[in-house]
Amino acid sequence: MWKGRAAALLDAVTAARGFDRRRGLFGVRRVRPGRAYAHLWPFACAWSAMETASDLGGATGSSAAEVAGLLLSGLAAYAPANGTHRANGTHGTQDTHDTVGTHGAADGRVGGEPVGFQSSVAPPLGRGGDVYYDDNAWVALALLEHHRRRHDQGSLSLARRVVAFCCTGWHPDPGWSVPGGIRWKVRAASRSRNTCANGPVAEAAALVHARTGDPDALAWAVRIYGWVRAALLGPDGLYLDRIMPDGTRAPERWTYNQGTMIGAGVLLAEATGERRYLEDACATADASLASYDVATLLRNGPAFNAIFFRNLFLLDRQVPDSRIGALAAAYADAVWDGVLGRRAVRATGRLGTLNATAPLVEVYALLAGATPHP
Repeated sequence: MWKGRAAALLDAVTAARGFDRRRGLFGVRRVRPGRAYAHLWPFACAWSAMETASDLGGATGSSAAEVAGLLLSGLAAYAPANGTHRANGTHGTQDTHDTVGTHGAADGRVGGEPVGFQSSVAPPLGRGGDVYYDDNAWVALALLEHHRRRHDQGSLSLARRVVAFCCTGWHPDPGWSVPGGIRWKVRAASRSRNTCANGPVAEAAALVHARTGDPDALAWAVRIYGWVRAALLGPDGLYLDRIMPDGTRAPERWTYNQGTMIGAGVLLAEATGERRYLEDACATADASLASYDVATLLRNGPAFNAIFFRNLFLLDRQVPDSRIGALAAAYADAVWDGVLGRRAVRATGRLGTLNATAPLVEVYALLAGATPHP
């Protein structure tokens, strides 16, 4: 059942109207001639889903793997027009479009030659957009999963550079409440430090360390993780959305923020051998499973929930918990029966925005037994 639902949604998401195979980009046709392409955040979410669905085997897994294999080249469309983003938010001279094709030879040290991608496709395909640290964190995680499955050293090298870019967003200003933390986006006016701009970077840095042994990457993962716990862990055991310089904390407890910190705990326990990180992850999972029901999950949306569940399933491999699969199944059934509907699935390529559909491929694939990743 789960595999069949994943297959139906995969067909819809990758139909000709929704996926440009020549360019490796997701999008939908405009009313006027030409195409409009997805922003970087849903592109990265869809990339993660394609990698996960590659595990399903048969025609579905092959189709997902084929699409995932095209997305590395598609990433170039989001590159800064003038090249590599450096720590001060300005552009360097290296052309990042070329970087995506030749990054295997690049310096991949965390802290060296950072590269950050725009939130929208750059000219001539689009207008470009601001550069967000959280968008780039999701890209780094997709690149790292791409590397794990294909042993492609180029994607690992580029992931290291993207993580390096994300770390340039660290803001240790002593005049700000709880100094440290990665800001939301490059623009200097960005003053919030969000869990979504820190949790996934901690995960990606921990993975870089696991793949390369880079001690700087592990140091960043530990630093970022500790800051999020100090700044944004609420008294109910759930992570809040963001903190402002004056210490004001936004109260939203989004599912994906719990997920990334659960995953970071699992990865840091593996990297350091310190059980406290796994205990943190279990505590966050317990608080989440006690607080979130299907109605809450539906309000969070598929993109947030796919990140939440893939990290919960990652924890489940270390500390089995039947509640995780039960909640995921209940949510997946509710979405299928109430939000999508079987007729909508047959309306190939017309299922709404990419982030409302592609992440569900990942949820159904996980329920079908696909290997979870951060």
